[in-house]
Amino acid sequence: MFLSSPGFLGTRADLMTDVVVVGFVAIPPLLWWSAGRARQGHHQLHRAVQSATLAVLTVLLVLFELNIRLRGESVFLSGEAEASLFLRASLYFHLFCAVATFLGWAALVAISWPRFGRALPGGFSARHRLCGRAVIAGTVLTALTGAELYAVAFVF
Repeated sequence: MFLSSPGFLGTRADLMTDVVVVGFVAIPPLLWWSAGRARQGHHQLHRAVQSATLAVLTVLLVLFELNIRLRGESVFLSGEAEASLFLRASLYFHLFCAVATFLGWAALVAISWPRFGRALPGGFSARHRLCGRAVIAGTVLTALTGAELYAVAFVF
């Protein structure tokens, strides 16, 4: 694919993989910062950052998945790497964290969006905060497990 050119991190990864890894490492601090803005009463900014980040992430994930499918290979589960139970388990755990976090985040945005016009904070605020913390924790796990897979597949 057009993004299969060499990456910019100086590893064996392609450009799309480097973009996704950098994006996922940047997401947890961005979400934490956004949550801080909400705590300070900047709810419009919080909403905009959360929605825009989720939208950009969705586009990146679609491009990344297309990149993998068009290349027709699984970097993580081919050759000697396929024999590694640790690598296979790491990949599946990463995918579980990533999918659960993405779905949870998308659901939180979808549920929160129509409630936004009402008084803030409102009756949904406590649950929103709890779910938001879970999403941030999920993005941290996804970033850590993704960085681990990136290092194993493209650095070492």
